[in-house]
This record gives sequence, structure tokens and C-alpha cells, in this order.
Amino acid sequence: DVIHSHGHFGIWIYTYRNFLKKFFKSAKELKTPIVVQFHNTVEGRSESLKGAGSEIKTSSRYISWPMARFSDKQAVKAADSLIFVSVENRDDAIKYYGADPAKCFVVETGVNIEAFRPIGAEERDKTRKELGFDTFDKVILYHGAMSERKNVHLVIEALTLLPEPFKLLLVGPGESEYMGRLDKIVEEKHLVERIVRVGYTPYPQVPIAFQASDIFVMPSSFEGLPKVVMQSLACGVPALVSGFKLSEELRGLFYVDDMSPAKIAEQIKAIVSTNTEVDRVKIISFYSWGTRALEIDKVYKKLVV
Repeated sequence: DVIHSHGHFGIWIYTYRNFLKKFFKSAKELKTPIVVQFHNTVEGRSESLKGAGSEIKTSSRYISWPMARFSDKQAVKAADSLIFVSVENRDDAIKYYGADPAKCFVVETGVNIEAFRPIGAEERDKTRKELGFDTFDKVILYHGAMSERKNVHLVIEALTLLPEPFKLLLVGPGESEYMGRLDKIVEEKHLVERIVRVGYTPYPQVPIAFQASDIFVMPSSFEGLPKVVMQSLACGVPALVSGFKLSEELRGLFYVDDMSPAKIAEQIKAIVSTNTEVDRVKIISFYSWGTRALEIDKVYKKLVV
């Protein structure tokens, strides 16, 4: 009844449908509506990184980005409706690709509230010990792919400006060149004893890192609306982030004021010291998978009679 495609996975469908729209407008394939969901736009990402003065890899600049840009443009032309995870995400598609605002819908990222939830003090202490932390440590978490765009190096440098009880938990895979850079910073700043590193984590184990942490930090240059942010908040852990904004305020969600390590360290210390509570009731009411699914269903119903 509906084709729902995400990002570049449907590039051949987009191209084929655009061919039919141009030369065979009555083709039966066009009778099935297509919805394309965007978590970012390569053009918006490119402009944000250029504005931040970030280094862009040659392979991205000349190979992957041009291909992704082509896919984005084909998707916008082919889709009957477009879903975006944030207002900025939608605005970028309108600005850079000429997307029809009437076809654009914002459905912010949801979270599995059954899996991502707070745990009791006893279980939390046990989990922290298993990860190498003690009761009095202040655990900063970064969870996700480690790349230049995510600015994980800034979190590591911020750690040097925080008191000894502050520790850093890094979870996720990374690009080999960037990981080598992180290793060098850790060694030069003598932070080996204050950082715990975990690689790729299967989905059922993902909540563990959030539940054991005091704050989640992600000073990214550009994002759509990352699921890790919503996962942290659903676990009752405040998040300090950048690269996007929710459509409305949410207690426990903070935005990076300044991308310098000193300012990031200052914000981390202030948030952790005040024991900030997250508005989990709002997460459950507006950002659960069930709630988000109903929002997507509204988009389907506009297309399917």
C-alpha cells in the first residue's frame, strides 16, 4: 500500500520513479505512494562542516557526498511525502533541494521506552563496578560512531579540565585514522586511567552504558536528531549536545554554548553538580516509539485512501 524508504537505500526506486514520472506518467507503479524519511541532508551537513572549518576527507568530498547528494535530490523529486526528524532537517531540504513544503512532515526521533529506562541504585552500582567505575565517580558518556564530525576529541580534552572523579566512557566504533588521533590525545594528556573504552555494542546491551552514566555528551557539528540523545534522556540521564535542536524545550536536555573544551567542561560540571532531573514523563508521552508510529501513520493516511 505504501513504500517507505530511508535515505539512500531506495536510490534505484527514486531514479526509476522519476523516469516513469517523466516518460510514463500513467504507469501502474506510480499508483503506490512513496514516503522518504530523512535523518539528515548531505547538503546541510556539508555546509555546517564548512562553516565550522572542519576538515573534510577527500573520499567524502569527491565520492560519497556527490553520490549522496544525487540520491537526496532524486528522493525529493520522487516522494509523495517526506518525513524529517527535525525542523532544521526539513528546512535544509526545502532550501537546498527545493522540496515542496506541503509534502514535508516533521516526526522527531522516538525511543524504545521499555528498553531505555532508569534502573535502581543497587543495580546501577553493580553495573558501574563491572565497567570499572566506583560509586563516587562522575561518569561522562559518549555513545556512537567516533568521527571528526562528532568532535569526540573535544570531550577528551574537556576531561583534562575536570576534577579527578570525572571519568569518561566511550562506546562505539570509529574511523581508524580518527581513533589514532584520540589515542594520541589520551596518551599525551595522561588520561588512560580515567577513560573506559567499549567498541560496537549489540542493541540489547546498549541501555547499559546510559544507565551507568551521570551525563551524556555529544558536541557534534551536525546532526538530524540522534537516537542516542533520546535513549539517554529515556534512561533519566541528562544530555549535553549540539548540531540540532528539538522543536520544544525538554528538561534535562542542554545545548553546547561554546565548542571549546573549557566551556564544555564548565557545562558538564554545572549539570552534574545540580543533579538535573530529566522530564521522562514528557519522553514517554511524546517520544515513545508508539507515539512516533502514530505520527508516521498520519502521513500514510494522507496518501492511502
